[in-house]
Amino acid sequence: MPQITQPETKHGRALEALRRSICLHPPGEDMVLHETSLTEKFGMSRTPIRQVLQRLAYERLVETRSGVGTVVVALDPETRPRDSLVHKGLLQAVLLLDLPQISIAQHSDLMAVAGMASLAHDSDRDLHYDIWNRLHVLLSGLIPDPILKDVFSASYWRIVRWKMSDVATDAVAGEAHLRSFVKHLSEYEAQDSADLLKRAIDAEMGETQPS
Repeated sequence: MPQITQPETKHGRALEALRRSICLHPPGEDMVLHETSLTEKFGMSRTPIRQVLQRLAYERLVETRSGVGTVVVALDPETRPRDSLVHKGLLQAVLLLDLPQISIAQHSDLMAVAGMASLAHDSDRDLHYDIWNRLHVLLSGLIPDPILKDVFSASYWRIVRWKMSDVATDAVAGEAHLRSFVKHLSEYEAQDSADLLKRAIDAEMGETQPS
């Protein structure tokens, strides 16, 4: 199982940059990732670049096609309900664990994200991504089991890609969902990580796709 890489490493920075690029890429447009250009861009050899691409493939953001190379996986609306159901199931599995209390630092991070969400504009897709990225750090940081944490992370980025696609399709609705999602999380019961995760489930499954 490809492991989560910390963004402060060169490997992690390349992974985060490519993940951001994929999530912000206009839906419906092809995107091919060439190893040679990636090694030049990030100053890395082919082996670590391939490890980055393997992680993105594990997250179902890219796939390898014979004769073409590594391409970004097209979003198929028929798979969205399954992606959401799997993500909900992983969150429910986390709730079965003995969860730590939310620290003051984590609470402060969530309040900061809530502030960012209140300032988000429907056209600022970069800020939308930054908010979902910070929520990933917060939520994954509450999961004590490393295997479940890794699988949750992979599922999370698939969901974020759907959300960024929503913003590209209907920016106003995407902004409304982001603010509603973060507001619901920020109203969690003090220090109760289980309540926060339950709210994440409620907010996720309660979303409506743009018509």
